[in-house]
Amino acid sequence: MNKSVLIASLLLGLVACSAPEPVAPVTVAPTSPSALWSFEASARALRVESCPAGTLNVAPLAIPITAVPVELDASRANPALPATVTFAHGWSLTSGNENFGGLSGLETLPDGGLLSVSDAGAFVWIGLSDSEPDGTGKLAYMLGPDGKQLSGKTQGDAEGLVLRDAIALVSFERDHRIEAFDLGDCGAAARAAHVARLPFEVSGKPIDENQGAEALSILPAGTLKFGLESLFGGPSPLGIILANGDGVLTGDMAPSPGGYSLVGLDEAVDASGMPVTVTLYRSYDPIRGNRNIVTWSTSDLQIELKRPMMVDNFEGVAAEFIDNDTLRIWLISDNNFSVRQQTLLYAFDVDTGAE
Repeated sequence: MNKSVLIASLLLGLVACSAPEPVAPVTVAPTSPSALWSFEASARALRVESCPAGTLNVAPLAIPITAVPVELDASRANPALPATVTFAHGWSLTSGNENFGGLSGLETLPDGGLLSVSDAGAFVWIGLSDSEPDGTGKLAYMLGPDGKQLSGKTQGDAEGLVLRDAIALVSFERDHRIEAFDLGDCGAAARAAHVARLPFEVSGKPIDENQGAEALSILPAGTLKFGLESLFGGPSPLGIILANGDGVLTGDMAPSPGGYSLVGLDEAVDASGMPVTVTLYRSYDPIRGNRNIVTWSTSDLQIELKRPMMVDNFEGVAAEFIDNDTLRIWLISDNNFSVRQQTLLYAFDVDTGAE
């Protein structure tokens, strides 16, 4: 038997033997839209809490970001990219600032740039000019409600990100929660404002500290949706935020492909005003390495990233329509601050008019 096949068989056997027994999540379904948390209803209070009166706006630290173009090597992909999908750009990002890295959640900015969060508890801005990195960047460590820097991995493991009206909402693992930061009014001085507590356990079993809410999105109506990476090594449950600040599971599961977990969500609005949900899934094992699948709600097509394509640990996704029929999907990878990994920034264009 081929050595790689033997190892793969052993790994699959171990997984099968150790697979946890399924646990049905406790779910809550709100009876009306008013039972849901609303950005519009909460924004004013969040600004006051995150940027108290008298707090000066502090500019984030400027950092250089070097972007080296990379090729996806899509010609060797199996399966091939869908005919409606184009690999628009790709870069490997590095910085002379050692605090750059560990990037997860991703959002587009009104100025054309990108905002990301680091699992070391930092915001990272990536400057773009004509949709290409322009060498500029910014970094600011997140502050807690007391104005002090978030302490360690337990408090600072930022994963999901959404941005509306210059308020960043961030989901955290380990200490499972969502907090808001008024970057528009206070910049790097923005303090964490409480949005929601997320589930720590289901049916009496604790959710693994590293399998919490990797995915976070805000719907056009201003409600929040989150997704756990995995429930006890199994499926990826979806949840919503109630008006009272509770994060609850709805009973819905992300349609994760077999062996993949949910790590990213984003909502783009097309020319007709209809939302398009873009979803990022991830899988890893030491034999096949990093693998990702990207889907969008207007089609059954998908982008599959795996060797021999240039891939890494993609965890962040952001989507926007750059014209009436072109959906741009941005992906960013978490290098885990390791010299063996890269921070890759990819852009794919989907011709939704041809689907």
